[in-house]
Amino acid sequence: MISCNVLWIGKYHQNWENNLHEHNYFQMIGVLNGGGTITIDKNQYTIQKEIIYLIPPQSLHSVYYDEKGTTPLKIIDVKFSVMDTELFNDLIELSQSFRVENFSHFSHMFEKMLSESAAKERYYYNMINVYLYELLVEIIREKLCFTKSRVIDEMEPILKKEIVHGVNVKNLRTYIWENYSNIISLDDLSMLASINKTTLICIFKELYGTTPIQYINRIRLQKSEELLINTNISISEISEMVGFQSIHYFSRYFKQKKRCTPMEFRMRNSESKYYAF
Repeated sequence: MISCNVLWIGKYHQNWENNLHEHNYFQMIGVLNGGGTITIDKNQYTIQKEIIYLIPPQSLHSVYYDEKGTTPLKIIDVKFSVMDTELFNDLIELSQSFRVENFSHFSHMFEKMLSESAAKERYYYNMINVYLYELLVEIIREKLCFTKSRVIDEMEPILKKEIVHGVNVKNLRTYIWENYSNIISLDDLSMLASINKTTLICIFKELYGTTPIQYINRIRLQKSEELLINTNISISEISEMVGFQSIHYFSRYFKQKKRCTPMEFRMRNSESKYYAF
Protein backbone atom coordinates (compact mmCIF):
# COMPACT_ATOMS: atom_id res chain seq x y z
CA MET A 1 0.00 0.00 0.00
CA ILE A 2 1.42 3.39 -1.03
CA SER A 3 1.83 5.69 1.97
CA CYS A 4 1.00 9.00 0.27
CA ASN A 5 -1.91 10.40 -1.69
CA VAL A 6 -1.62 13.13 -4.30
CA LEU A 7 -4.34 15.72 -3.72
CA TRP A 8 -3.42 18.20 -6.44
CA ILE A 9 -0.66 18.59 -9.00
CA GLY A 10 0.17 21.31 -11.49
CA LYS A 11 2.74 22.97 -13.72
CA TYR A 12 2.03 26.65 -14.32
CA HIS A 13 3.15 30.26 -14.36
CA GLN A 14 2.31 32.01 -11.11
CA ASN A 15 1.53 35.66 -11.77
CA TRP A 16 -0.46 36.34 -8.61
CA GLU A 17 0.34 36.72 -4.92
CA ASN A 18 -1.25 34.67 -2.18
CA ASN A 19 -1.60 35.70 1.45
CA LEU A 20 -0.22 33.71 4.35
CA HIS A 21 -2.26 30.55 4.76
CA GLU A 22 -1.93 26.98 6.00
CA HIS A 23 -3.37 23.56 5.19
CA ASN A 24 -3.33 20.06 6.64
CA TYR A 25 -1.20 18.43 3.94
CA PHE A 26 2.29 18.72 2.48
CA GLN A 27 3.08 20.92 -0.51
CA MET A 28 6.23 20.62 -2.62
CA ILE A 29 7.21 23.26 -5.16
CA GLY A 30 9.98 23.00 -7.73
CA VAL A 31 11.10 26.18 -9.53
CA LEU A 32 11.57 25.91 -13.29
CA ASN A 33 12.14 29.61 -14.00
CA GLY A 34 11.64 33.08 -12.62
CA GLY A 35 11.99 34.62 -9.20
CA GLY A 36 10.21 36.03 -6.21
CA THR A 37 9.99 35.16 -2.52
CA ILE A 38 8.41 32.35 -0.54
CA THR A 39 7.68 32.51 3.17
CA ILE A 40 7.38 29.34 5.28
CA ASP A 41 6.90 29.57 9.05
CA LYS A 42 8.36 33.11 9.22
CA ASN A 43 11.40 32.04 7.16
CA GLN A 44 11.63 34.03 3.93
CA TYR A 45 13.48 32.54 0.95
CA THR A 46 14.49 34.15 -2.33
CA ILE A 47 13.04 31.95 -5.06
CA GLN A 48 15.74 30.47 -7.28
CA LYS A 49 15.69 28.22 -10.31
CA GLU A 50 15.93 24.46 -9.59
CA ILE A 51 15.35 24.93 -5.86
CA ILE A 52 12.72 22.77 -4.16
CA TYR A 53 10.55 24.13 -1.35
CA LEU A 54 8.79 21.73 1.03
CA ILE A 55 5.88 23.12 3.06
CA PRO A 56 4.82 20.89 6.00
CA PRO A 57 1.23 20.65 7.25
CA GLN A 58 0.01 23.55 9.41
CA SER A 59 2.86 25.80 8.23
CA LEU A 60 1.93 29.39 7.44
CA HIS A 61 3.24 30.15 3.95
CA SER A 62 2.88 32.44 0.94
CA VAL A 63 4.42 32.81 -2.52
CA TYR A 64 5.16 36.15 -4.19
CA TYR A 65 6.35 36.37 -7.77
CA ASP A 66 8.83 39.01 -8.95
CA GLU A 67 6.72 41.60 -10.79
CA LYS A 68 9.82 43.31 -12.19
CA GLY A 69 11.50 40.10 -13.31
CA THR A 70 12.08 39.52 -17.01
CA THR A 71 11.36 35.80 -16.63
CA PRO A 72 7.90 34.83 -15.29
CA LEU A 73 7.75 32.51 -12.31
CA LYS A 74 7.11 28.98 -13.56
CA ILE A 75 6.74 26.16 -11.05
CA ILE A 76 5.76 22.53 -10.65
CA ASP A 77 3.62 21.98 -7.61
CA VAL A 78 2.17 18.96 -5.79
CA LYS A 79 -0.02 18.81 -2.70
CA PHE A 80 -0.21 15.49 -0.92
CA SER A 81 -1.17 13.74 2.31
CA VAL A 82 1.01 11.20 4.12
CA MET A 83 -0.43 8.31 6.13
CA ASP A 84 2.79 6.52 7.09
CA THR A 85 4.29 7.82 10.34
CA GLU A 86 7.92 7.08 9.39
CA LEU A 87 7.59 8.81 6.03
CA PHE A 88 5.81 11.76 7.67
CA ASN A 89 8.58 12.16 10.25
CA ASP A 90 11.33 11.97 7.62
CA LEU A 91 9.63 14.65 5.53
CA ILE A 92 9.36 16.88 8.60
CA GLU A 93 13.12 16.42 9.09
CA LEU A 94 13.88 17.74 5.60
CA SER A 95 14.88 21.35 5.09
CA GLN A 96 12.20 23.72 3.82
CA SER A 97 14.46 24.72 0.92
CA PHE A 98 17.00 22.47 -0.80
CA ARG A 99 18.63 21.36 -4.04
CA VAL A 100 18.68 17.82 -5.39
CA GLU A 101 21.57 16.26 -7.26
CA ASN A 102 19.49 15.74 -10.41
CA PHE A 103 16.77 18.34 -10.86
CA SER A 104 16.02 17.13 -14.39
CA HIS A 105 15.04 13.75 -12.93
CA PHE A 106 12.89 15.55 -10.35
CA SER A 107 11.03 17.48 -13.07
CA HIS A 108 10.80 14.34 -15.24
CA MET A 109 8.94 12.52 -12.45
CA PHE A 110 6.50 15.44 -12.34
CA GLU A 111 5.98 15.14 -16.10
CA LYS A 112 5.14 11.46 -15.65
CA MET A 113 2.57 12.32 -12.98
CA LEU A 114 1.08 15.06 -15.17
CA SER A 115 0.91 12.70 -18.16
CA GLU A 116 -0.93 10.08 -16.10
CA SER A 117 -3.31 12.77 -14.85
CA ALA A 118 -4.12 13.91 -18.38
CA ALA A 119 -4.50 10.42 -19.90
CA LYS A 120 -6.56 8.99 -17.02
CA GLU A 121 -5.89 5.43 -18.15
CA ARG A 122 -6.75 2.53 -15.89
CA TYR A 123 -4.95 2.71 -12.51
CA TYR A 124 -3.65 6.18 -13.35
CA TYR A 125 -4.17 7.47 -9.79
CA ASN A 126 -2.24 4.52 -8.38
CA MET A 127 0.62 5.31 -10.74
CA ILE A 128 0.64 8.98 -9.74
CA ASN A 129 0.99 8.02 -6.08
CA VAL A 130 3.71 5.49 -6.93
CA TYR A 131 5.73 8.14 -8.79
CA LEU A 132 5.38 10.61 -5.92
CA TYR A 133 6.34 7.97 -3.35
CA GLU A 134 9.42 7.05 -5.39
CA LEU A 135 10.40 10.71 -5.65
CA LEU A 136 9.98 11.32 -1.90
CA VAL A 137 12.04 8.26 -1.00
CA GLU A 138 14.82 9.36 -3.38
CA ILE A 139 14.90 12.82 -1.79
CA ILE A 140 14.91 11.39 1.76
CA ARG A 141 17.73 9.00 0.91
CA GLU A 142 19.76 11.78 -0.66
CA LYS A 143 19.20 14.30 2.13
CA LEU A 144 18.87 12.24 5.31
CA CYS A 145 20.68 8.94 4.75
CA PHE A 146 24.45 9.28 5.16
CA THR A 147 26.84 6.54 4.05
CA LYS A 148 30.09 5.69 5.82
CA SER A 149 32.00 7.33 3.00
CA ARG A 150 30.74 10.78 4.11
CA VAL A 151 33.15 12.70 6.31
CA ILE A 152 32.27 13.32 9.95
CA ASP A 153 32.12 17.10 9.47
CA GLU A 154 29.15 16.69 7.14
CA MET A 155 27.25 14.71 9.78
CA GLU A 156 27.86 17.03 12.72
CA PRO A 157 25.13 19.59 11.85
CA ILE A 158 22.57 16.77 11.70
CA LEU A 159 23.74 15.31 15.01
CA LYS A 160 23.62 18.68 16.72
CA LYS A 161 19.96 19.03 15.86
CA GLU A 162 19.21 15.82 17.78
CA ILE A 163 20.99 16.91 20.99
CA VAL A 164 19.73 20.13 22.55
CA HIS A 165 21.03 21.19 25.98
CA GLY A 166 22.25 17.62 26.47
CA VAL A 167 18.81 16.14 25.73
CA ASN A 168 18.24 13.60 22.95
CA VAL A 169 15.29 15.29 21.24
CA LYS A 170 14.94 12.50 18.70
CA ASN A 171 14.10 10.03 21.48
CA LEU A 172 11.46 12.41 22.81
CA ARG A 173 9.90 12.84 19.36
CA THR A 174 9.89 9.07 18.80
CA TYR A 175 8.22 8.49 22.16
CA ILE A 176 5.56 11.11 21.41
CA TRP A 177 4.79 9.74 17.94
CA GLU A 178 4.50 6.19 19.29
CA ASN A 179 2.31 7.18 22.24
CA TYR A 180 0.31 10.26 21.19
CA SER A 181 -2.92 8.23 21.38
CA ASN A 182 -2.31 7.68 25.10
CA ILE A 183 -2.12 10.15 27.99
CA ILE A 184 1.31 11.83 27.94
CA SER A 185 2.15 14.20 30.79
CA LEU A 186 5.00 16.64 31.31
CA ASP A 187 6.15 14.34 34.11
CA ASP A 188 6.42 11.44 31.64
CA LEU A 189 8.53 13.47 29.19
CA SER A 190 10.75 15.08 31.81
CA MET A 191 11.39 11.67 33.37
CA LEU A 192 12.26 10.22 29.94
CA ALA A 193 14.66 13.09 29.22
CA SER A 194 16.00 13.19 32.81
CA ILE A 195 15.40 16.94 33.09
CA ASN A 196 12.97 19.15 34.96
CA LYS A 197 9.74 20.36 33.41
CA THR A 198 10.91 23.96 33.06
CA THR A 199 13.92 22.93 30.97
CA LEU A 200 11.74 20.60 28.91
CA ILE A 201 9.33 23.42 28.06
CA CYS A 202 12.23 25.73 27.15
CA ILE A 203 13.66 23.11 24.74
CA PHE A 204 10.34 22.64 22.95
CA LYS A 205 9.77 26.38 22.68
CA GLU A 206 13.27 26.79 21.26
CA LEU A 207 12.81 24.02 18.68
CA TYR A 208 9.11 24.14 17.84
CA GLY A 209 7.89 27.46 19.20
CA THR A 210 5.39 25.75 21.47
CA THR A 211 5.04 23.71 24.65
CA PRO A 212 5.35 19.89 24.74
CA ILE A 213 1.60 19.45 25.31
CA GLN A 214 0.73 21.80 22.45
CA TYR A 215 3.21 19.90 20.25
CA ILE A 216 1.45 16.63 21.11
CA ASN A 217 -1.93 18.16 20.36
CA ARG A 218 -0.64 19.29 16.94
CA ILE A 219 0.10 15.66 16.12
CA ARG A 220 -3.30 14.57 17.42
CA LEU A 221 -4.96 17.24 15.30
CA GLN A 222 -3.07 16.10 12.18
CA LYS A 223 -4.07 12.49 12.77
CA SER A 224 -7.69 13.41 13.42
CA GLU A 225 -7.79 15.28 10.08
CA GLU A 226 -6.48 12.21 8.25
CA LEU A 227 -9.13 10.02 9.90
CA LEU A 228 -11.93 12.52 9.21
CA ILE A 229 -10.98 12.66 5.52
CA ASN A 230 -10.07 9.05 4.84
CA THR A 231 -12.48 7.05 7.03
CA ASN A 232 -16.10 6.94 8.15
CA ILE A 233 -15.15 6.45 11.80
CA SER A 234 -17.37 8.45 14.14
CA ILE A 235 -16.04 11.68 15.59
CA SER A 236 -16.23 10.37 19.16
CA GLU A 237 -14.15 7.33 18.18
CA ILE A 238 -11.61 9.52 16.37
CA SER A 239 -11.35 11.72 19.45
CA GLU A 240 -10.48 8.67 21.55
CA MET A 241 -8.16 7.12 18.93
CA VAL A 242 -5.92 10.19 18.67
CA GLY A 243 -5.67 10.73 22.42
CA PHE A 244 -8.05 13.55 23.31
CA GLN A 245 -9.63 13.04 26.73
CA SER A 246 -13.17 13.89 25.67
CA ILE A 247 -15.10 14.61 22.51
CA HIS A 248 -16.05 18.01 23.94
CA TYR A 249 -12.42 19.05 24.40
CA PHE A 250 -11.55 17.60 20.97
CA SER A 251 -14.35 19.56 19.29
CA ARG A 252 -13.41 22.83 21.03
CA TYR A 253 -9.72 22.40 20.23
CA PHE A 254 -10.43 21.44 16.61
CA LYS A 255 -12.69 24.46 16.05
CA GLN A 256 -10.15 26.77 17.68
CA LYS A 257 -7.37 25.60 15.33
CA LYS A 258 -9.31 24.94 12.11
CA ARG A 259 -12.15 27.46 12.50
CA CYS A 260 -14.74 24.76 11.89
CA THR A 261 -16.11 21.75 13.74
CA PRO A 262 -14.82 18.23 12.98
CA MET A 263 -18.12 17.44 11.23
CA GLU A 264 -17.89 20.58 9.08
CA PHE A 265 -14.29 19.70 8.22
CA ARG A 266 -15.32 16.19 7.16
CA MET A 267 -18.20 17.50 5.04
CA ARG A 268 -16.05 20.14 3.34
CA ASN A 269 -13.33 17.66 2.45
CA SER A 270 -15.84 15.03 1.43
CA GLU A 271 -17.29 17.47 -1.07
CA SER A 272 -14.03 18.93 -2.32
CA LYS A 273 -11.70 15.95 -2.61
CA TYR A 274 -13.34 14.85 -5.84
CA TYR A 275 -12.00 17.98 -7.53
CA ALA A 276 -8.56 16.45 -7.27
CA PHE A 277 -7.97 12.78 -8.03
